[in-house]
Amino acid sequence: MSVVFDYINLTSHHRSKTDCIVNGITEAIMDQVIHKGDALPSVNKFIQKLGVARMTVVKALNILKERGIIISVDKIGYFVRDENIKQDLKVLLFLSGFHSYHEIIYNQIIEDVKDCNVTIDLFFHHCNAKIFTSIIRENLGLYGLYIISVFDDSSVKSCLSRIPKRKLLQIIRPPLLPDISSISQDFYVELKNSLGLLTPKLERYKKFILVFPSDKKLPKDIKIAFIEFCNDNCIKYDVVEKISRKLIQSGRAFGVIEDSDLLSLIQYSEEAGYQLGDEIGVISYNETPMKKIIRNGITVLSADFFHIGRAVSKFICNPKHTIQVFSPSLIMRTSI
Repeated sequence: MSVVFDYINLTSHHRSKTDCIVNGITEAIMDQVIHKGDALPSVNKFIQKLGVARMTVVKALNILKERGIIISVDKIGYFVRDENIKQDLKVLLFLSGFHSYHEIIYNQIIEDVKDCNVTIDLFFHHCNAKIFTSIIRENLGLYGLYIISVFDDSSVKSCLSRIPKRKLLQIIRPPLLPDISSISQDFYVELKNSLGLLTPKLERYKKFILVFPSDKKLPKDIKIAFIEFCNDNCIKYDVVEKISRKLIQSGRAFGVIEDSDLLSLIQYSEEAGYQLGDEIGVISYNETPMKKIIRNGITVLSADFFHIGRAVSKFICNPKHTIQVFSPSLIMRTSI
């Protein structure tokens, strides 16, 4: 039963080698790759394959014996005794950062699964490929489900492919692995349609500027949809990396994605004496409670993160293959 070695990950800094072996064998039984009555590899085989001490292997097998999961037969070996392993579902929730909309998703998940046997561990990768791959490698095989906000990077894609398909859910951003479960947002078709509703408002501005910081690894479809919308409607436009004071001129409308850019835009506009919704137009991405009240309200393009959170919860409780796409809606306020 050498397949059991595929489930044992010894690279975690958070668990002992003994715990990793116990967890790997348990996972293999739960995945039904080994069954009641099946023989486990010999102690010597564990030592040879994993490069660990005999005491480590024997301790792990004894733990499984004490739990009634395996039995030992003298001079023959170890066998699976029971496939009915009851344990909490451990979920790794891996987000780009704890933004306001992430908090809405997270709080909804926690609320929905509070009465279930689910443990959720929260990690952040900040769209940093080195951090992403390091955390995934350390935690391979330690969780029943991996719920991940992905971003476009070849090493990230390669790392994701190491997670069993049925255990992976890609969320929020466009999926990197199209055949794997995902709950994402439409950053192209419906975004263009939503922008179309703003056309009458944008006619009063001389230029439409998208603030699109490349270091945030934002979905490229946002920029593509913006450019195509402007070209289709003969709107003068520009795409910039960040907000600066020199960009703030009367008769300009801005599309901002990052909240930090939104706050800078508001600050620079006020310093220049411009009124939002009059001399300066502002459209923000992703609804947050702050945007409902700041400067009498900021116009927003946003998916419903409450319902995204509920969709993720349903997957956790019943992890069947799913492909769901949430479309953004326009929330019109006084800033445009």
